[in-house]
This record gives sequence, structure tokens and C-alpha cells, in this order.
Amino acid sequence: MLSLVATPAAAELRLPCLWKPFGGCSMTFVSPEYAAKPVQPLDPQAALVAINAYRAENGREPLVLDERLARAAAMQAQAQAGRSWMGHYGSGGSTAKARARRAGYNAKIASENVAAGQKSFGDVLGFWKQSSGHRTNLLRPNVTAIGVAMAKNKSGRPYWTLVLGAE
Repeated sequence: MLSLVATPAAAELRLPCLWKPFGGCSMTFVSPEYAAKPVQPLDPQAALVAINAYRAENGREPLVLDERLARAAAMQAQAQAGRSWMGHYGSGGSTAKARARRAGYNAKIASENVAAGQKSFGDVLGFWKQSSGHRTNLLRPNVTAIGVAMAKNKSGRPYWTLVLGAE
């Protein structure tokens, strides 16, 4: 039996996928202690503060919360939770940019980070910082706003979505 200390950084073991149908993935095994932790509610303002702190550490301008991007993020988080499957394509094959526009945001740029299973926004942000593609989105110099959402599936598994954009 594998036993790990239950801290976000050490509570998991990641293995690369042997089969990559969509260009990249990983499997994560977490400790029973981490798996038993409750999911923390999302505080969008605290998420913005954490993202802006990370951007400032890397010489990037701060972002603002945008309610329209939050609606676009919620669309995707709910779609993922509804099908218990993480991905960037939403209902009817929609993209982040299409969802932003559907929410009333005239996106010239829209990028998206998604994740599933993390128990808090701090944990999911830590995961995104360790991934080159997600880190690129977090540090895009030409975005100005974000929307963030989390939805749970029927079994309580959280699905996280961050949409970054510029009009």
C-alpha cells in the first residue's frame, strides 16, 4: 500500500498517460487522507488575489474579475460535472471563446484552464502552476480579466474552470 503525507504538494502521485488521445493527460493518485478532505467552497475574490500574486511574481499585470467570464466558466464547470469528465469542449462542442461570447463577453482572446478533483482553489492553482500549458495561460500578458467557477458532480467530485480573456 502506498502511503503519502497528506499535504497538497505531497498528497499525490502523478503518472503520465500511456495513451494520449488529446495530446496530454496525467493520472493522479491521492492519499486516502487527502481524498477524505471536504471540498472548500470557491471564493472568486480570493482566487483573483492568488492569481494576481502569481502574476506579480512573474512580472505580469493584475487582472480583474468579470461576471461574464464567470458565467462562461460556470457553463464549463457545470458541463464537466454533468458528464463527470474533464475537458475543454462544452455543450455542443463549444470552445472557451464561444462560451465567453455566449455570456456577453466580446472576446478577442479567451483561454481556459480546467481541472478536477482538487479540494480547494489553492490546490488547483498549485496544480496549474506545475503544468506548462496552464502556467502559460495564467501568465498571458495580453489578458485583462478572469472568471472562475467550480461545480460538483453527483458524487461530490469538484470540477474547476478558469477563463482568462481580453475584449
